[in-house]
Amino acid sequence: MFRVNIGLLCIAMTTLMLELNLVRVFDVIWYSNMAYMVITLAMFCFGLSGIYSSLKPLQETVDVRSYLTRLSFLFALFSLAIFPALNWIPFDFNVLYDSWFKGSMLFIIMYLFLIIPFFLAGLIFTTVFSHYSNKIQSLYCWDLTGAAIGCIILIPLLPPIGPGGILFLACSFGLIAAACFSKSKKYLTVFLVLATAIALVPVIKDDYFEFKHHIDKRGVKGAKAKNFVEDSHWDPISKIDVINFGKQKHVAYDGGTQSTFIIPFDGDFKKMRDDVENGRGYHFYNSGVYISHSLKRDTDHEVLVIGAAGGSETKAALMYGASHVDAVELVGYVIKLGKGKYSKYNGNIYNHPNVNAFKGEGRSFLRSTNRLYDIIQMYSNHTSSSIAAGTGAMATTYLQTSEAYKEYFSHLKPDGILHINHHIYPKMVATAAKAWAEMGLKDFRKHVVVVEADRKGFQDNLPTMMIKMVPWSAAELEEIMSHFHPVYKMVVNPLNPEHDMLSDEFFSGKLSKATTDSVNYRVGASTDNKPYFNFLRKSFDKLEADYDNFSNYSTVSLLNSQLKGDKIPSDVIHLIVTSGASFFFIVIFIFIPLLFSKTGKIKWQGKGLNLLYFSCLGAGFIIFELIFIQIFMKLIGYPLYTYSTIVFGLLLAAGLGSAASGRMGITPQHRFQLPFIGIIICSVLVFLVYPYYFELFLQTPALVRIIAAVALIFPLGFFLGMPFPLGILTIESQPKGSIAWAWAMNGLFTVIGGLGSVLLSIFYGFRVTLIIALAIYLVAFVTYNRLRMAVTS
Repeated sequence: MFRVNIGLLCIAMTTLMLELNLVRVFDVIWYSNMAYMVITLAMFCFGLSGIYSSLKPLQETVDVRSYLTRLSFLFALFSLAIFPALNWIPFDFNVLYDSWFKGSMLFIIMYLFLIIPFFLAGLIFTTVFSHYSNKIQSLYCWDLTGAAIGCIILIPLLPPIGPGGILFLACSFGLIAAACFSKSKKYLTVFLVLATAIALVPVIKDDYFEFKHHIDKRGVKGAKAKNFVEDSHWDPISKIDVINFGKQKHVAYDGGTQSTFIIPFDGDFKKMRDDVENGRGYHFYNSGVYISHSLKRDTDHEVLVIGAAGGSETKAALMYGASHVDAVELVGYVIKLGKGKYSKYNGNIYNHPNVNAFKGEGRSFLRSTNRLYDIIQMYSNHTSSSIAAGTGAMATTYLQTSEAYKEYFSHLKPDGILHINHHIYPKMVATAAKAWAEMGLKDFRKHVVVVEADRKGFQDNLPTMMIKMVPWSAAELEEIMSHFHPVYKMVVNPLNPEHDMLSDEFFSGKLSKATTDSVNYRVGASTDNKPYFNFLRKSFDKLEADYDNFSNYSTVSLLNSQLKGDKIPSDVIHLIVTSGASFFFIVIFIFIPLLFSKTGKIKWQGKGLNLLYFSCLGAGFIIFELIFIQIFMKLIGYPLYTYSTIVFGLLLAAGLGSAASGRMGITPQHRFQLPFIGIIICSVLVFLVYPYYFELFLQTPALVRIIAAVALIFPLGFFLGMPFPLGILTIESQPKGSIAWAWAMNGLFTVIGGLGSVLLSIFYGFRVTLIIALAIYLVAFVTYNRLRMAVTS
């Protein structure tokens, strides 16, 4: 039995590692929202295996271990087959708009290669849980422990071997599982030798097994075809490609989803400043990069740059005499490039004695320092990776919430400047105003300047917003505009606001419902409870600028650009498709077994309760997991570390809880209430204490914060691991296929619960969504009690 446990652990570990690895791949070759959609559609087939098993239960004459060996071997082969399949079938979603039939065929072929490994893994779990149901408490522990390992193993493995190499490891782990399941010593040896050989392939290879780009994002696909790429690295946060564009280096994040540039600089700050002030040369993207530093010139000002990237903001600070610059960048490899390979190319700015350039997350860094700054600057800073953001469905933007602005304001000197270039300035102003008002500060309008390209046909996605802790003077405003091209206008003027588009209400800190309803996009302030700054769309209609209702040309142009064929919203299409697929699979998962399987057609007590119970467990667990990832982002800071910590901590705790439930005497006959009571008490305690708990640890080192996070969620995770094996024990004597059907419903609603957590948190916030997760477990408790009585009656 020990070898079966190890085989199950390997499959669980590999399945989650494979899922996360493919998310990273699709982040690069497509976009993160499409990565979410495709992987979610593939994960439906994880539960579909249970439907297959309920329709065609394993015959008594079949040797289970041999069957598991064959499934594991196929799992290994098809995991590796994903690599050539994605390279042979380059699928661009734009093909669907030009040739629907061709695009659909390409997508279906590619989708089949993606779903087969997940379907096979699901068959393995279904078979093991059904055949060894009396040992489910131990088996579920091995399953969850393997998944916990799978969620963290990607972090150290991705940089040295890349996602292509990870697929080789997935194949290797699948073969190890086959060896564990096999009864034959001969096959055990063969599988282990093959596993070792395949695992060594990416280690021996000098470079990555590269995936072909399916979509040309910011010219990266074309640059690769022309061999313009000078450096590539799979950082756990984002893949980095450095492209030689002749006059500058293009640093592409995740295949071009985001970009920065390293502009050549010889280190002569005096000459560069003279060039800039006299309109010579090319040193910055535009005036919005350096304008705040010009206002603080020659004052030995101290600067924090959040999202240091290629170094333009750091270079601007040094050009105007900054005495200290903290340059924080989430993707550590970009800093490494600036300090090493491209240090001479960028004027050695990251090695300058006045510069402290390092890997970090902006808000985490602010909470760890007491330093006050003359300037805090962000230039379009956010990560593009859906893993780093905790979920791919809708990106959370924690640098653009009212709580974030409070942290910025509290770290500025009395006359300090917050300088941000980011899209949708009306929403930025509303969010910052909320923070300003909650801090008890007054007359916000006198402190805000926004400069934007204000001409029809010119879409400005990066307007310049500067907020000064003291009111602006006329001389300062005149100097600001002297640096900008005439196409740029001061659209928020603190001294002469009569021509501004925004009303006084936007600066009050609270927008009325009448105002938010009148605007044709979501303009309300973003908060840590609802950090979806970029969730703007209210309708699928093409919008027109309406300055009387606070809709400027750049905002509506941005939203209209996301409408493919003026009809299909690419920013939310993944949610629409996934929601539609969810309803389709609900019908399949319920009615196909009900009509065609033996377990569905036979009348047995508790059939409907069984489906409801396991559906609740799938939805409730994943909602807790995904919402905790978002909530604990404030404590841990680093998105990737937060994701890994929460998923690892919950799964490991749940695995231990499952194993412990047997020793605690939790069975359908005895102490069955304990898991549910534990979940209710622990979840309520977490809900009530986490804001105060976070305050105790916010300024401690990252490792301490990670340990504190695990300590807080561990008791809840411990009890969350008990209801699933308890349910399996309850129905193990029911018609053959009932466990497979239960597994299918659990898997289905894990996916649906993930989608639901996104939609609920967008519209109602994280705290309400947590309450809903608790309510789902209360329903599960009531349902289980009725199921237990129905089955035993």
